[in-house]
Amino acid sequence: METLFYLHTKMHHGLYLLSGMSIAVALVAMLRKQTISGIGLWIIRIYSIVLTLQVTVGLLQLAMRWSDLGDGLRHRLEHGTLMLVALTMVHLTPRFIRRGDSVGTRNTLLMLVGSLALVLLGVSLIKRAIAGA
Repeated sequence: METLFYLHTKMHHGLYLLSGMSIAVALVAMLRKQTISGIGLWIIRIYSIVLTLQVTVGLLQLAMRWSDLGDGLRHRLEHGTLMLVALTMVHLTPRFIRRGDSVGTRNTLLMLVGSLALVLLGVSLIKRAIAGA
């Protein structure tokens, strides 16, 4: 179980990479006024799957260590809430991709940028809570 918790703390760099790749794919498609297809769809799907796994492990960690958290519980709940909203935004992207037009591509890009912003905010929040600030 400790391995899962270790992976949860170290996996955010991979999430940043996948998020950046997803945003780049959506941005290129938007600038070309095309829909996202092929490898771009797979990159977004992989980002969605990895983020889902990350949130699941985080929720499992929160549930298992609930009594050990003490004063830091509020920060961890805020972190978890931000991550759930980021996950929701990523899971909304297929809805916009299926539209098949430039508006859908733009909305997909906005959802991906929003999810990255929330992930960055959530990670910085939890790092400050761990540091004691």
